[in-house]
Amino acid sequence: MKSFDLVVVPVCYFAPVGIYAAMFQSEEFVFEKEENFIKQTFRSRCEIYGANGKQLLSVPVEKRGNHIPIHEVKITYKEDWQKIHWRSIVSAYRNSPYFEYYAHEFQSFFETKTELLFDLNISLHQVIMKLLKADNNINFTKKYVSDYETFVLDLRKCDVVLPTVFQYNQVFEERHGFIPNLSILDLLFNAGPDSLKILSDK
Repeated sequence: MKSFDLVVVPVCYFAPVGIYAAMFQSEEFVFEKEENFIKQTFRSRCEIYGANGKQLLSVPVEKRGNHIPIHEVKITYKEDWQKIHWRSIVSAYRNSPYFEYYAHEFQSFFETKTELLFDLNISLHQVIMKLLKADNNINFTKKYVSDYETFVLDLRKCDVVLPTVFQYNQVFEERHGFIPNLSILDLLFNAGPDSLKILSDK
């Protein structure tokens, strides 16, 4: 039996493991398409496990004031953030068990320019679901709802406690210990085909 009837998911940049766990431990999940962009959240950033511990990667976006719909936010390429992100990912995970099997699936996203953050995030999510060998159907919200019923897990809120995921081996765990709830990349590169089972277990 699943933990939640419905999970409302923000469209994130390489979303945290806990968000994917919530999705796979629910009866249904839907991506939020009608909200306004919220700065300094996982909508435009992710956390990976580098040699010095937790490392933040942030996608720069055009500044157009407040109350910009998430699906209209444009990425800026004034700085070469793509090269920085890819180099950081390679440095963090090149010694992980499954990097060589999955890396090529993501590299092209750092060599081409996508105009909209929403499109980039959804495209990355589709690749992730393919690698997880999971159902890749995507459902979006049709209108914005500020507060859902109590049986709905609303992951748009920054203070939501994400589901606990069983530990798995991490590249730099001997240096800094296990770091939970990093980007889904951390799980994929370290756990490979076992990732879906880890996400689905409660």
